[in-house]
Amino acid sequence: MSGVALDEKVRGPIARVGALDANPWATVAGLTVLSAVLRFARIGHQGFWFDEANTAQLVHFSPGKMLGLLPQTESTPPLYYCIAWVWARIFGFGESGLRSLSAVAGVLTVPVAYGAGAKLISRRAGLVVAALATTSPLLIWYSQEARSYELVVLLGALSLLAFAYALQAPTPRALTAWVGACVLALATHYFAVLAVVPEAAWLLVAHRRRRSVQVAVGAIAAAGLVLIPLAISQQGTGNSSWIAKIPLHVRLSQVPPQFMLGFGAPGGRWLRTIDAVVVVAAVALLWLRGGRDERRGALLAGGLAVSGFLVMLALLAAGVDDLITRNIIVLWLPLALAVAAGPGSRRAGALGLTCAAVLCATGVVAAVGVGVDRNLERPDWRPLARALGPAPATVGRAILIEHYKTLLPLSLYQPRLRFMPRRGALVDELDVITIRSPQQVACWWGAACNLIPSQLQPSYPVPGFHVVGEQHILQFTLLRLRAARPVRLTPQLVSDALTTTTLHRDGLILQPPRGAR
Repeated sequence: MSGVALDEKVRGPIARVGALDANPWATVAGLTVLSAVLRFARIGHQGFWFDEANTAQLVHFSPGKMLGLLPQTESTPPLYYCIAWVWARIFGFGESGLRSLSAVAGVLTVPVAYGAGAKLISRRAGLVVAALATTSPLLIWYSQEARSYELVVLLGALSLLAFAYALQAPTPRALTAWVGACVLALATHYFAVLAVVPEAAWLLVAHRRRRSVQVAVGAIAAAGLVLIPLAISQQGTGNSSWIAKIPLHVRLSQVPPQFMLGFGAPGGRWLRTIDAVVVVAAVALLWLRGGRDERRGALLAGGLAVSGFLVMLALLAAGVDDLITRNIIVLWLPLALAVAAGPGSRRAGALGLTCAAVLCATGVVAAVGVGVDRNLERPDWRPLARALGPAPATVGRAILIEHYKTLLPLSLYQPRLRFMPRRGALVDELDVITIRSPQQVACWWGAACNLIPSQLQPSYPVPGFHVVGEQHILQFTLLRLRAARPVRLTPQLVSDALTTTTLHRDGLILQPPRGAR
């Protein structure tokens, strides 16, 4: 009797997992709906930050001008911007409309992730990786950003799915789908190469005598070569040079926790510990209870992820030091699939379901925790623009943003901003914007490369001006100075008065009065 009872205890959890496996697409549909809720919830509650502001500005131009500006303003290929140009004219140029492109890509990633997992390993592993994609704080974060990262995740997932079919049977249909997904991924983000190169190498080794495979890889290589001149031009602008200034060991140490929990999750230390333990348990489950095919599929997925990371290290050794979490985001899915194989194995039972549930729960906790705390989110310039108020009626206004020499994204919300000419302009107001220190505001690391904190001085001794007010607005402090009568203010006059910054690094901004040209 004890043997029968023990057998029932083992069969029960397996039966429950089997119930999900019997109708997997119903589960996938439920996960897809949940992913839409997590990605569209409050998608427009904060304004554009600097990177998004570049996107918002570019899509306002004509297609020709937009494409002409990409080599100077961006570090990625043109496909995302072309899609966003059309998307914005259908769904709007505002935060919700423009970000919804990434949100839709994030939602579509879930069923594609299931398909890739089901083909490479098993339906159960596909369901687990779809659940992980649904609740991933990293993927949720970039699903709410008007940039190319979530689109390349979707296209990378499609290339992995097509690769799985081509690996099993390199038919013209499978290879065409794989080539199409790879080319589109490369046209969206250069670092899609981290996914494309390992898949291509694997197919060439597995089907070394297939002429069709060689032609497919050659077609992708040709598409990549077409992008090289644009990539070199963009690299020469130095737009991404800030990455190399962060010590490599710091960036490497950020990748695992950010892959698991995204950026700035509250209680991150505890959540990271829990996730690390569960990942180890998942690997142990695969080793102890996984079948031969499940292990082989997990090794394949993990091998693709490791190979992609080695490609990144090779690029770094060649002088392309852009190693940062968002630039290797295409490796998230194959790595997650390798982890999902253990909990998704046929004999994992209740322990497998528990591991998957814990990883999903910590993901939701982290994503929701960041989503409800404005200090953990992107720098929000929209309320700052509201605090500045409308453009002055008769005399111009000067604005100084410390340690910040660009008009974006403030110019999206305060139109007609321009840099102050050297000869100066007649103004009666000077608004000094500083970034609150890390001791005052918790910032995720990505904002730090865009906003440099500074200590606000009690007053700015600009001749003719006096302090009339100070406001703390999320990550910013606004110090308002006014003059009793209009003063011709020049950048040199302000630079001479400053003690915490110089106008060699900061641009003095002029907002002309309403009606002025």
